[in-house]
Amino acid sequence: MLPESIPTVRVTAQYLSLDGRPLSGNVQFQPPALLTHSDADLFVGGPTSASLDSEGRITVTLPATDTEGWNPFGWTYTVTERIVGVGRNRTYRIALPASVAEIDLADIAPADPAGTQYVAVPGPAGPQGEPGPQGPTGPVRSVNGYSESDIILAAADIGAVATSDAGRAGGVAQLDAEGKVPRTQLPDGTGEGVTSVNGQTGAVTLAAADLGALTPASADTRYLAIGAAPVTSVNGQTGAITLTPGDLGAVSADQAVLLSGNQTIAGTKTFSTLPTVSADPVDANQLVRRSYVDTVASSGTWTPASLGFKAWAFDPAASSVTNPQYCINGTVYLIGVPLTTEATIKNVVFYVPGFAGGGLAATSYAGLYTSGGAQVGVTGTLDKLITKTEGTTFVLKLTTAYVADAGNYWVALLINGPDPKTNGPAFMVGASVGNRPGGSARMPGAFVRHARLAATGLTSLPNSFTPSTIVPDANAIWAAVS
Repeated sequence: MLPESIPTVRVTAQYLSLDGRPLSGNVQFQPPALLTHSDADLFVGGPTSASLDSEGRITVTLPATDTEGWNPFGWTYTVTERIVGVGRNRTYRIALPASVAEIDLADIAPADPAGTQYVAVPGPAGPQGEPGPQGPTGPVRSVNGYSESDIILAAADIGAVATSDAGRAGGVAQLDAEGKVPRTQLPDGTGEGVTSVNGQTGAVTLAAADLGALTPASADTRYLAIGAAPVTSVNGQTGAITLTPGDLGAVSADQAVLLSGNQTIAGTKTFSTLPTVSADPVDANQLVRRSYVDTVASSGTWTPASLGFKAWAFDPAASSVTNPQYCINGTVYLIGVPLTTEATIKNVVFYVPGFAGGGLAATSYAGLYTSGGAQVGVTGTLDKLITKTEGTTFVLKLTTAYVADAGNYWVALLINGPDPKTNGPAFMVGASVGNRPGGSARMPGAFVRHARLAATGLTSLPNSFTPSTIVPDANAIWAAVS
């Protein structure tokens, strides 16, 4: 750091591109090879380099060049601008007098950067001089572009109408005291009264024939008179009548059921006699006969509705007898459940054939996800819902019921607390177990029936996940929804 006895000057600058973006690079300030300051007993030399910051600015404090004690006296800096993208470096010389505490390079950089001259920092402004004497007031030099000594302007020179043109043919009309054009200045025939009617003049009286019309007497012989009209009313109404379907004891076309042809009927309809159909259905939206349904779902076939569920992962009768599933802490298991019709889902259901060791942690949950991976339901913490048992169906209520469209859904299960992994609740699984059970068979890209999330160590169910990232799982846990 220089001694305080050596005055300094703060130098600033900013460099921007033509579109306003900050430039990068550095500016170097080079004094003569070596300076001596006798008062401070110092040798000073070497360049000072200032790098452009993120706004393209530099700020550097340098010794003044004109203070007593310098040898040589009145020296200058050689400024070299190395700016990225400018094309070539610019070099020029400047002096920094101690009388100016701060200067911006833009105020002193030379106009010709190729020249050899330097630019000195300007000193403070001097006092204002005395005002000069007031000059004489000069004569009028011109009027409307004329500069003759005696100027006479015509109406056209100032964009006016000559008085001689007012009220004459080819000129302009005037207004009378009422603000109207006098009749004497209007064309012939303008403003006159009616001179004839249908070619007749004087006191004119027109007959029907003059207008090409019929007299009342002759009209009655050709057209039906009002009193001779036979219809006097319609459905008890007279005057201008507009009838509605109700006036005729009918219904409007949009309220009647057609006996033939296509028709769309909206809303819920209640039939006093149930409609029947004789043919087997050929698409999903047709009516079916009970006998047809019975042949499709034969007696002895158990469905989710048979046991009170809306849907399940598989028939629990197909579960494994000896291989229950103990869940790994922090892993989210996904159990596919196909829903064939729209339903309101209030609960997710698991069967726990046994419970070993300690209880669950409060970071254990179950939930419901769409086939797109969006969470649509979650239970409370399972430490209060799944207790020790030797075989219980646990109906776990979702915090909010979900109105589900038909489609595939995942029931999610997250267990935390039991250690080791063979402790805690044992969940019923399918009889086909192993690394790749048959229950996981599917076409490429189809819905994954049994899976888990790749992330581990989880303490809550995610709001959503990407289905393409889930991992097919060998553990076919049984779950249902109700």
